[in-house]
Amino acid sequence: MSKLLLLLIQAIQIYSYLLIIWVIGSWFPQLRSTDFYRWVDKFVDPYARIFRGVIPSVGGFDFSVIIAFIVLDIAQRLLFSLIATGS
Repeated sequence: MSKLLLLLIQAIQIYSYLLIIWVIGSWFPQLRSTDFYRWVDKFVDPYARIFRGVIPSVGGFDFSVIIAFIVLDIAQRLLFSLIATGS
């Protein structure tokens, strides 16, 4: 069970890195046209879109991504606590 939880924690960490790449890539229009960024966008945008409905962009800045990071962090902490209590 703990191996599965560790795998989920690693998956969340990788997804967080993809989210960071997605945010940074959104600042550079020339990067958005690359195949790699489009691939990242396919994975991250559906998740980020969930939070856009909750927090609208303000002055062109999309703060919903902050909530997306917080939710990933909470999920990761919950998984860590499950491992800790199982030991």
